[in-house]
Amino acid sequence: MKLLGEGMAIDDEITLKKLEVFLAFMQMSNLTRVSERLGLSAVSVHRALHSLEEGLRCPLFKREGRNLIPLKSAYAFAEHAQRAIAACEAGVAEVREMSGFNAPRLRIGSLYSLTLRCIPKVIIGLKLRKPTLDVNLTLGSNDLE
Repeated sequence: MKLLGEGMAIDDEITLKKLEVFLAFMQMSNLTRVSERLGLSAVSVHRALHSLEEGLRCPLFKREGRNLIPLKSAYAFAEHAQRAIAACEAGVAEVREMSGFNAPRLRIGSLYSLTLRCIPKVIIGLKLRKPTLDVNLTLGSNDLE
């Protein structure tokens, strides 16, 4: 594993978000469609691509009017960008799994007084975000006996 400073430095202009924008553009070849897919403005997509070129210190696209035509460098970089994104996603998934974030089961202990409104909303929200989540609800009271 290389430490920072051992090899070519990665410019601050090269970010994971810009790599995602770049890969989406390489797939779709249309700024408007990419902007709709990612929930960004077309101007933001164009700026991200231009900023990525500046960070790489080499052109990725040829401009023909309002169109961007990928150069050989764009196709070569796309392969590396895809691997970088995949590696980062795998790392995030692994860390979340280790911390219990992606656990398949959630156990909730609750007071009876919270089960009418609060807890059902929480469970519904969780199930919408992660339909495969198995939720186990244990009810109790706050009586001191």
